[in-house]
Amino acid sequence: MNSCSVFTDSRTVLADAVISTGAVVERLSLIGSGEGAGGLWNRGISACAVYDGADLIFRNKPLVVIGGGDSAMEEMNFLTKYRSKVYIIHRCDTFRALKIMQQRVLSKPNIEVIWNSSVVETYRNENGKGVLGGLKVKNVVTGDVSDLKMPGLIFAIGHEPATKFLDGQHELDEYGYVVTKPGTTKTSVLLSEAVDL
Repeated sequence: MNSCSVFTDSRTVLADAVISTGAVVERLSLIGSGEGAGGLWNRGISACAVYDGADLIFRNKPLVVIGGGDSAMEEMNFLTKYRSKVYIIHRCDTFRALKIMQQRVLSKPNIEVIWNSSVVETYRNENGKGVLGGLKVKNVVTGDVSDLKMPGLIFAIGHEPATKFLDGQHELDEYGYVVTKPGTTKTSVLLSEAVDL
């Protein structure tokens, strides 16, 4: 007996169970960026531009995005609506994102790219409120480290699908995503894939 219903635009799918595991955001292990006491995660450091980037506390203030792929381009494109300036820090001299996404982002006047660089440390605001105050940015070519005062940082370096429990039971690609039949969400008779699983 089917106890779950999933409604789509074109039909209703009946199932015995619906398991939606989602994905976990990739994070960098930076000094000061962790969770808990002393960490700045959710205190200026995030991985969700839609939720945190449009926050009224930070509206019209600058923000940094770390990344160079499609995730980073999507986050930056969204953030330019709410931020006075959006910096993207990328460890290489070219992006990996689709060319059309790069063009959209790089055509925005309030975006500045910091090439060949990586964030090596985050630190608290000087007023002691326990929120992000800035970043130490290292140029990977020259080794020079600079200081960038910044109230917000978004990690946009990808996601890890929560599919390890399916390994050996269903086909996964090299990144851990469930392999589907081309043009469908079907993987087998027993499993249909949700977006980004």
